Amino acid sequence: MARAAPAVLAPSHLTYSLSMAETTDSPARITPNRTPPGVPELDALVAEMRKVDSATAQRVVGRQVLHRGHLFNLERDVALSPDGDRLTRDVVVHPGAVVIVPLDSQDRLLLVAQYRLPAGGTLLELPAGTLDEHEGVIEDPLVAAHRELEEETGFRAGSMERIGGFWSAPGFSTEYLTLYLARDLREANENRLSPDLDEDLSLVVLPLAGAVAAIEAGLIEDAKSIAGILLVVRRLGLG
Repeated sequence: MARAAPAVLAPSHLTYSLSMAETTDSPARITPNRTPPGVPELDALVAEMRKVDSATAQRVVGRQVLHRGHLFNLERDVALSPDGDRLTRDVVVHPGAVVIVPLDSQDRLLLVAQYRLPAGGTLLELPAGTLDEHEGVIEDPLVAAHRELEEETGFRAGSMERIGGFWSAPGFSTEYLTLYLARDLREANENRLSPDLDEDLSLVVLPLAGAVAAIEAGLIEDAKSIAGILLVVRRLGLG
């Protein structure tokens, strides 16, 4: 999993600014999908959501960088509500990530077991990783999906299909995860990309039905993995 430059702490005495230069959006700050899918009921929903957007939009009038980190920045936004109320929000500005659902020829799912310090234990997860960002340009999620699959599982995919996406925690973070279904798997024997030195991963292979059972039993507790597995089950008409 490739990473950005080392952390740089922002000075604690940063002067707060309300200049328009301070409100320039990071490329990590995307907006919700409002593309009509061509289904009448869903097109009507999109039209309704656009009306809600217009009625409830908050205008950012100031922004301060509180911390520049290894994986994300912490910024403080000041915004005006439609009623003119002044709101302050701390936002984790994250470049986004990819999540991969790898299925082999027997419809078995490749998961990784990884120790997660904040969770205090090892979690069963889908392969995933953060998008690289260099000089303000964020990596193509498809490129990242192929890389993360190989690094974390040791497999390459002949087919990588985007099947959806979602925010991880839109109340405070810009992190948007793009979900891919990986098929036609083959081992990356030569010149395999290796995981980061600080990643200790174990490969776990489960039948897709077994992964759903593990979710229902509370054994898979990672939100992106639960969402990804259940979306693929739905996509394949298995549930």
